[in-house]
Amino acid sequence: PKFTLASLASFVAHPKWLLNLLRNRDFAFANLQSKRNSTERAGPLAIMSYINDQFDRSVTWDDAARLIERWGGPFAIKGLQTAEDAKRARDIGASTIMISNHGGRQLDTAPAPIDCVRPMRDAIGNDLELIVDGGVRRGTDVLKALALGANAVSVGRPYLFALASGGQAGVEAYISTILEEIRRDMALLGCDNVNKLNQSHIF
Repeated sequence: PKFTLASLASFVAHPKWLLNLLRNRDFAFANLQSKRNSTERAGPLAIMSYINDQFDRSVTWDDAARLIERWGGPFAIKGLQTAEDAKRARDIGASTIMISNHGGRQLDTAPAPIDCVRPMRDAIGNDLELIVDGGVRRGTDVLKALALGANAVSVGRPYLFALASGGQAGVEAYISTILEEIRRDMALLGCDNVNKLNQSHIF
């Protein structure tokens, strides 16, 4: 970013924001602090290289099972997309699966999370919670996921878009909008409780 006269005028026009900026510390990424000097010198590519180094390609199901045992509490595994993996997650003691293709950035032809819900639910019954992570933009997306067998959805980009464009008020407006869409769409489906949603509502 470059500071221009327009930037300075924006600062002057928003004194409360500027005061908060001066009084509060910057956000810090704790896991990057030890690398800060080297990544700042080398630029964004060094940061990406550092992040890529955090992925351990040698992790196995046995490693996950050991983590679950040591943790001793609810344990979610994110990024699974197949019925077979859902059964393995159940068998090693996971309590939740976050069905995710990581925004489609990792493998561009991976299926959408919504398309993985029913096969996974059929494979594991009610043994695990399923959370659809990705692709949720509006109320009907929530209802589709629940009707197919998900317990919940998570929302990423929409609230970040709302935050970037409107701050806290933008996020509150988004949450209010999607809740209103859910209520309206439930009424249009003739369904008075989300627990009554099922595959018949999809078609």
